[in-house]
Amino acid sequence: MPIHGYFSKRDDRELTMPRADDGAPNESGISYPGDVLTGRLSVQDAFALQAAELRAHNRGKWAGRDDYDPVLKFHLRIK
Repeated sequence: MPIHGYFSKRDDRELTMPRADDGAPNESGISYPGDVLTGRLSVQDAFALQAAELRAHNRGKWAGRDDYDPVLKFHLRIK
């Protein structure tokens, strides 16, 4: 069976873990750190927050020709 058959239907549900306390071990003795693993955030929300933080952190910063890798500069003939 082709792999497309397994993923033929779109799934728009948010990917979350069952809610657990941060750092508190469950009945198996496993503790999950982080907001996604504890169920406070979905995976999509975590990626959106990370992207927003990176965008806010890098606002106003533009890469100039001096910021490129030396090998890339050589191949693109940037001086």
